[in-house]
Amino acid sequence: MSRRTRRVLWVVAALGSLALLAVGLFALNGLALADRQAPRMQQLADVPVAPSRSPAGEVTFVSYNIAKGFAHKGGLKFESREFVLAKLRRMAEVIRAEQPDVVFLSEALTELAPCNVDQVEFLARECGLPHVAAGENYNVGFPFARVVGGNAILSRTPLTSVANIDLAGRKPFWVTGNNRRALFVSAEFGGRPVLMAALHNDSFDMRNNLTQAQQLLDFVGDRPAILAGDFNNRPENASIKLIRDTGKFSGAFDGPPTFFEGTRAERLDYIFAPVGWELLESRVVADDTSDHRPLVCRFKVK
Repeated sequence: MSRRTRRVLWVVAALGSLALLAVGLFALNGLALADRQAPRMQQLADVPVAPSRSPAGEVTFVSYNIAKGFAHKGGLKFESREFVLAKLRRMAEVIRAEQPDVVFLSEALTELAPCNVDQVEFLARECGLPHVAAGENYNVGFPFARVVGGNAILSRTPLTSVANIDLAGRKPFWVTGNNRRALFVSAEFGGRPVLMAALHNDSFDMRNNLTQAQQLLDFVGDRPAILAGDFNNRPENASIKLIRDTGKFSGAFDGPPTFFEGTRAERLDYIFAPVGWELLESRVVADDTSDHRPLVCRFKVK
């Protein structure tokens, strides 16, 4: 065997070993190091709790799809860390102004290797909401360079982990597009535990969106629950009607648009509370930092 042939074989073997190593690390991250159905809970002990505008017996919620902080420009292109931080600071200003008790986030990144900012923790710190839960919708990449994102809940008061359930249509871990889970935690309101879910349901297949809505209702059962987030369903569509017709939820099942894209203006975001809670206020904040406007709802707890 000639020296040249030996060199070629050595290079091929080396490249093959590197490829196998990369595949192994990719699989290790997706199968072993991802949180998947386990919510990630944090208590930021060094964060002072922000004031609430809600008097005793009332609670104020904000639901906000933050569109990944606009970090992703498409393909393998990403914005700078400084750009993302500027967006997040503006989002935090909008949230702080509402003095909420709980914030539900959709499309929030906890890791993004090219411009690494934990968007959930950043907003929790900036808004003075030290009790944090995050649920992965996707976790793709390598242990040292990956993209992790999904839903999150920020709270003034303690949260208890419940589940981060797979929703219908979920694909293998290496597929990031349209992979959905629903983050469930529990918190005390009026002296009793109440489920809270942060959502970002299917935006492509409305039949699957309806299946996901039924999954949420099946998981909740007869327990008092708050469902909040980007339902990707209009007031007249089947999923919202399904939830309304159960008679188990109160809130605004219609209202001003929350999503804006070009000439589109649609109501896609909602906050539903347990039946019997009185909706005192529901409004959409006129701020265009994201393509979704923050939805604010204040309830009297009963």
